[in-house]
Amino acid sequence: MEQLRLGFPPRDAANPVGRLLFGLVTVLIGLAAAALVIFVVLPLLGIIVSAAVGGMILAIAGVILMIPFMLVAATVLAFMAKNNVRRAGVLRTRTDLR
Repeated sequence: MEQLRLGFPPRDAANPVGRLLFGLVTVLIGLAAAALVIFVVLPLLGIIVSAAVGGMILAIAGVILMIPFMLVAATVLAFMAKNNVRRAGVLRTRTDLR
């Protein structure tokens, strides 16, 4: 079983200079792929992940900051509802309808 290697098989270039050029091209392609991953893909992933995490933190902060507002609003609504309670006996059923 042949060994897995990055590059062209040596039988394609019988000349040692050709092999050297193939090796240099292979190294250049490998460096270009590594540079693409390091300088393009990883920063883009970092931006996307940091934006997602920041959005989650902002959403949690928004919910936490709404708690006092909801407590005050519920208290005000409870007091308003208490003042408007109808007295017993105000509503009478009509018995003259047949």
